[in-house]
Amino acid sequence: MKQQIGFLLQLFVLSALPVLVVFQLIYSFRLILMPACLLAGIVVFAVGAKLRG
Repeated sequence: MKQQIGFLLQLFVLSALPVLVVFQLIYSFRLILMPACLLAGIVVFAVGAKLRG
């Protein structure tokens, strides 16, 4: 069960971050928001990797 949750977390991050970057570039670029979301994505991806491992 933990492997499926970890996989879903990683899948969510890998699909949400590019969409967020494109949205930020097209509509509004906020200097603080994009690095903060990237850092949060890295943390969530690492948690997913730990759950899968």
